[in-house]
Amino acid sequence: MLGAMMSKAGIGLAALLALGGIERLPSFAGRMPELLDWQAFYDQTRPLALPVQPALTLASRQAGPGLAGDHPLRPGLRGEMVPGDACDRDVSHADWIVPGDTITLRVFVAVASGSERFERRDLSGTFAVDMGGQIALPGIGRLPAAERPLACLETPVVTALESEMGIIATVTATFASRPAVLIRGSVIAPGSYDYTPNLTVAALLAKAGAGGSSADSIRRRALDARGQELRSLHADLLLKSARLSAQRRGAQALDLSQARRDVLRNTLGPDRIDSETAVLIAAQQERALRRARDASTRADLEAVLDMALQRQNLVRHRFDALSHQRDALEPELAKACRGRCGPVRRYDELRLDSLSNRLSDLDLTLQDAQTRVTQARHAIVSHDRSVALSLAEAENTQARAIAETLGQLNALEAQIAAIESQILDLGGSAGRIVRVERQRGGDIVTFDLQDNDPLLPGDIVTVTRADEAQLAAAKGRDQ
Repeated sequence: MLGAMMSKAGIGLAALLALGGIERLPSFAGRMPELLDWQAFYDQTRPLALPVQPALTLASRQAGPGLAGDHPLRPGLRGEMVPGDACDRDVSHADWIVPGDTITLRVFVAVASGSERFERRDLSGTFAVDMGGQIALPGIGRLPAAERPLACLETPVVTALESEMGIIATVTATFASRPAVLIRGSVIAPGSYDYTPNLTVAALLAKAGAGGSSADSIRRRALDARGQELRSLHADLLLKSARLSAQRRGAQALDLSQARRDVLRNTLGPDRIDSETAVLIAAQQERALRRARDASTRADLEAVLDMALQRQNLVRHRFDALSHQRDALEPELAKACRGRCGPVRRYDELRLDSLSNRLSDLDLTLQDAQTRVTQARHAIVSHDRSVALSLAEAENTQARAIAETLGQLNALEAQIAAIESQILDLGGSAGRIVRVERQRGGDIVTFDLQDNDPLLPGDIVTVTRADEAQLAAAKGRDQ
């Protein structure tokens, strides 16, 4: 009988795990006596069975209840519902997908409880965009990817995963690599160059050595390197000037706008501004410590002066009291004696002599007390003059450092302007034509660009001299 009961318990536990899941097991632990009736147990656990979801198609996905306006809602990385369409077609065309791009897609799905998310490694990966502008994804097939921003690829992948595989997921897309830019024609070093953000025609021509002879190209590169060095020195001096100005004003932070701060951070590195700020704070702390030390020294000197004044007042008060006694005793003695005082000195005469001697000693003591008062006052005046002189010297030093920094900045700006002028003189854009071939959909578009125009991944740049272009055009007309 015990074995039969154990068998029934095992069957009941298996039913709990199958129908409710292991996460529901603690909720049934306190109800086991009630569940011994298997028919009642079956009736209670029947609602736990999950309904079968029909396969979602793209049309049902667009018409379903999970829509917010025109954009579907999909779970974010933390489980909350976020707009599924993060597409912004107003971004720069440099962020648009082109054939030849390699894109990394990461697919995140929620666990059964919905409180955590994990990455589906079998669906994530790095995928290439073929020459037709399509990308092949596991379990989905091919999707059109080109001619849209990178963020506009995430929503179609989310929709395809849900409609084709029944998976509700969050997808992030990033560029793994981008097609190189090819340059050919009248350049010293033709070939392919890696695409970098904000790549311009002038930057590509500088890399390839366009315009002029080989010697001119070498000189251009040397001038570019010197210009970069001077710009770094200029940025360093700008940061130093800002720090000196803030130190002179007693400020605790550099007075830099956010735009200037970003430029200096990109030029000098991320830690340079922080280190200069630390130097400023250390200088201000040293200045505050010096002021506190000067104030403490002056307080000690004032305490010495107070003690000297108190001693002087006490001695003067005693001196005045004895003088009053002597002045009062002297007329009385003269009146009593009236010239008849004999050789035997009277008591009053001895007292008068004692008062006179004590007054003489107190007079010396009073002079010493007055001297100490004078010395204490002189020490305070000398201390104040020394502090004022030190502050004036520090102010002059800072003003001279600021003036020297401004002079160096002006000199560097003049050198940078001269180098830029020399670069313009070497193979300027007036003597060449830059033609770009760019793929748009299934067509190849050809157009001319200027030095400051941006390039896109996969562009083919052809550089020709103006006289060569004119000669080629004349030959075409003759034929």
